[in-house]
Amino acid sequence: MSEDKSTEEGLENIKDTVEEAVEDVKETVEEAIGAVEDAAEQAKPFLVNLKDENPKVFFGGIAAIVAVVAIFIFSGGSSKTQHVQMVDHAVGQTYTLQAPNALPGTALRILKIPGQMSSFDSESIEDVVCSAPSGTRVTIKSFQEAFGKKNLFANVEIQDEAGDCRQGVKGWTLTSNLK
Repeated sequence: MSEDKSTEEGLENIKDTVEEAVEDVKETVEEAIGAVEDAAEQAKPFLVNLKDENPKVFFGGIAAIVAVVAIFIFSGGSSKTQHVQMVDHAVGQTYTLQAPNALPGTALRILKIPGQMSSFDSESIEDVVCSAPSGTRVTIKSFQEAFGKKNLFANVEIQDEAGDCRQGVKGWTLTSNLK
């Protein structure tokens, strides 16, 4: 019987050791599960955490972004856009030469023939009466229709000597150059 007793004690010891090992494994597994849950919680994106923790702030932020985008979409653009204003020109009225698409201080060519395109070549000067700087005062003497547009060209008289233009010189320019 002593053998049975020692076998029983040996089995008891093994059983206790196995139970202790199982308890250690359970604790280790629980710690690992806790660590994995913490890592998963920290890995959530900021916005998901914000939605879970403070939904009022989360949805309020979305509403604010939508409102700002709607304001930009429906605002209608800038009111500072400059457009060339069409002016009703009249014979006998005095205007200043101002090219709407040129840099300030640009000289405008006063032509012998309305719309003579060759006069804008740098070599061709036989069709040019003179070159008047922007701001030169002129008086309209008559108009010329062209390309189906009424009063496209104006016959002007230079009022003051400017650039290579003498006072009283007459020639043609686009009516859009008169302000």
